[in-house]
Parts: sequence; structure tokens; C-alpha cells
Amino acid sequence: MMQIKHFYFILFLLTIATWAEAQSPWARAKGGGYAQVSWNFIPTYTNLFGEDGNDIVLAREVSERSLQLYGEYGLGKKTTLMLALPYVWNERGEVNPESKLVNIGPGGEISGLGNTTIGLKHQFLSGKLAMAGNLRVQLPASATYQPENDLRTGYDAMTIIPSVSAGMGFGITYWYAYGGYGYRTNDYTHFVTFGGEAGLKVGKVWVAAFTESIIPMENGSVQPAKEPFYTGLFVDNQGWVSYGLKASWAIRPSLGINFSGAGAAWAQNVPKSPGVGLGIWYRWGA
Repeated sequence: MMQIKHFYFILFLLTIATWAEAQSPWARAKGGGYAQVSWNFIPTYTNLFGEDGNDIVLAREVSERSLQLYGEYGLGKKTTLMLALPYVWNERGEVNPESKLVNIGPGGEISGLGNTTIGLKHQFLSGKLAMAGNLRVQLPASATYQPENDLRTGYDAMTIIPSVSAGMGFGITYWYAYGGYGYRTNDYTHFVTFGGEAGLKVGKVWVAAFTESIIPMENGSVQPAKEPFYTGLFVDNQGWVSYGLKASWAIRPSLGINFSGAGAAWAQNVPKSPGVGLGIWYRWGA
């Protein structure tokens, strides 16, 4: 039986709900576009999913918050430009009373741009079955790593993720699936990624279930900070097998709001804490 700890929401997976949409096989019409501003946060957490199945207990509470601008623009009939700009606030706060460490290290805060992502999608098959190729490039985080309290706003690496997606739409329902490979520089491990989504329109609301997997290849050599300074923020060998739900309500044909949440059937080196993702979107063109 699945243990109850696997039902914790994970912030990484809330932002994935946006990128899962980016992995769809349908390109924007030329000149058409989509823009979304979303707020994602984990108030506090003191435990991580460990690689051996046991929890990692942190010396201090850690919180993560991000405001992300995501956009798509149709460069041509079958080609879409994608951009994600996350601004991140992370904090190492109060002492964790469950920690048995005597030297707990200092608290602190950090803020700045996370891993900015630029992507291209090209739809090479239309009709009953749609197929597309995606190429995403994530830039290193702009904020300087703080080793005294293990705070950062993203990976200190460039990540290149080619992928392929396929799907079908049936008026008020749709589905798609995708798979790809992530190449991460600066001695971080590479990873395999795959997932899918299926949705149903109920009135003005699209309700969808999605899944996303990040499987680290364990070929990196970046060593995490050791307690008492460890936070688990953007460390090597992070991975998960997730499932989740999201809803998108079209207040007007061109304006709406999103909500998303996800849990993990398996995870390692990521936080165990409830999280919330809310967004507002605007679209134009076909």
C-alpha cells in the first residue's frame, strides 16, 4: 500500500503543471499567444524525501516562493516560442525542534531570478494525431549561492531538454504524452523525463489530470552541503514520479485563472510539504 507521505504536495510539481502544457503537441497560430503569471509557494518544510526511502530531517525550517511569468508566441504556422521567467524567494528560518543537531548553522534569505527557460516547439504532424518536437534551454540561476546557509534560487547549470510529444483532441476532451532527455552542465546529473495529460471541459472549466517523471541518471558529481547547513534546495539527483490535477477557468474567452496541485508516488531530495499554485492567463489569436 502507498504510504501516506507520498501524498504531500511538492512545489516543483506545481511549476511542472505549466511546463506540462508546454509539452503539448499543438503549436500556437502565427501571431497568436498565451501569457500567464503564477504564484507558487511552500510555506515551510523541515523534511525531504530521502534517496533510501527515509526522511531527511533538516536543522531549520525552509520555505520557497516564486512568481513566474510564462509565455508562448506563434512565430510561424507550426512553430511556437516559449519563455519562463521565475523570480524566487527562499528562506532558511526557525530552528526545527525535531532536529537532533547541536550546531544548526545560520538562517537567512535569498531572492533573485531562478532558472530562466527559453524553448521552441515545432508541430510536424497535424490531423487526427498531432506530434511535435520541443527544445528547452534553462539558464543558470542569476542569484549567487550562499554557502553559509545553503541558499540558492536555482541550479548553477545550463540544462538542455529535447523532447517529443503526441496527442489527440476531441472537442471537449484531449490527451497527450511526451518524453525527453535532460543534459545538465557543471557536473550535475542528467535525467530522463516523461509524462502525459488528459483533460475534460465542463462548462467554462477545463479539468485535467497529469503525470510527470524526472528520473536522474546518477552520473553527476556535485556534492550537497552537509548539515547543519543543508536545505536541499536545487541539489543534484533530485527526482520524482508525480501525479496531479489542474483546473483552468475561462472567465472570458481570452482571460482566465488556473489552479494546480500534485503529489508524488516516488521522490528523492525534494521537500515534503503542502504547496499551492495559482495563476492568471491571457491569450490572443487562434
